Amino acid sequence: MIKHMKDKGIRFELVSEPDAIQMLATKNYYFKLTSYRKNFHQIDGKYENLDFAYLTDLASIDMQLRRYLLGISLDIEHGIKTRIIDLITKDPEEDGYSVVKDFSTFNQRGYDQTMKYLKRNDYLHDMYVKHRNHPSIWMFLEVATFGVLSRFVDFYYHRSRNKDVKLAHILLKYAKHIRNASAHNNAIMVNLFSAEEKVKHRNTTVVMFATKMGIDASLVTDMKVNDLVSLYSLHRRFSSVGSQELTRKEGQKLLKRASKHANYYTHEPVLIKFYQLFSKLINS
Repeated sequence: MIKHMKDKGIRFELVSEPDAIQMLATKNYYFKLTSYRKNFHQIDGKYENLDFAYLTDLASIDMQLRRYLLGISLDIEHGIKTRIIDLITKDPEEDGYSVVKDFSTFNQRGYDQTMKYLKRNDYLHDMYVKHRNHPSIWMFLEVATFGVLSRFVDFYYHRSRNKDVKLAHILLKYAKHIRNASAHNNAIMVNLFSAEEKVKHRNTTVVMFATKMGIDASLVTDMKVNDLVSLYSLHRRFSSVGSQELTRKEGQKLLKRASKHANYYTHEPVLIKFYQLFSKLINS
C-alpha cells in the first residue's frame, strides 16, 4: 500500500512510513483514506503536492463533518415529525388512525418496513403487540425511519396541501442523501464539484434558498451543493431558534478545525471552494 501511494506521488514527510502503516492498521482503512486524494491536483498521473498527513487531516475533518450533519438531520427529522403530528392532532377531519391506514395503501413497503422494525425491536416490542392491528400516527411516526418519513411527507402533502409540509415534500428527498451518507459513515469530502455528480434540473426552491445564503445559483447544479442547501433550509424551517444557534456555533467550531492546517490546501481550489461554501451555509 505504501509503495503504491509513493508511486502515485504521495509523500511521507510529515508522517513517517511506519507511522502511516500504524494509522492504516488502527485509525483509517486504506480505501477511505486514499479516496480523499481525488481532491488534489495530478500531473502525468502523479500528485504534485500531497503528503500522507493531508489525507489523515481530511479524514479527521470529514469524520467531524459527518457527525455534525447527522445532528442537523436528527433535528430536521424531529421537527418534521412534530409538525405533522401537530397538524393531524388539530385537524377535526383526522382521527390519527385512518391516515396511517391510507399511507399503507400509498406506500405498502414503507408501512411494512416500519411495522417490521417495531416488531423486531426488543425495546419496543410491547408497543407492536398493543398497536399492530390499528397503529396510530403518534406511534407510527415515532418509529418511522428518515426514508419512510420522506415518503410519508409526500403522501401527507398531497393529502393536506400544507405549506410547511410542501417545503419538506420538495427538499427532504435531497436532504436524505446527506443524512444517509452521514449515518452510514460514507465520506462526504470526495468527488467535490465533480462533473459526474450533477443534478439534471435545478430545483427553483433550492436555487432561491441558495441565493439567500449568498451561494451562486450555478453551484446548485452540483449534487452535494443541492443536497446541503436543502438540508440547511429544512433545518431553519423545522428546528427551534435555540437549536439553530447551537448548530451555528458547532459549525463555526468545525470551520475553525478545518482551517487548522490551511497551509496544506493553499494550492487546492476545490477544497478552498468547499470551505467557502460551508462558511456560507453556516453563517448565512
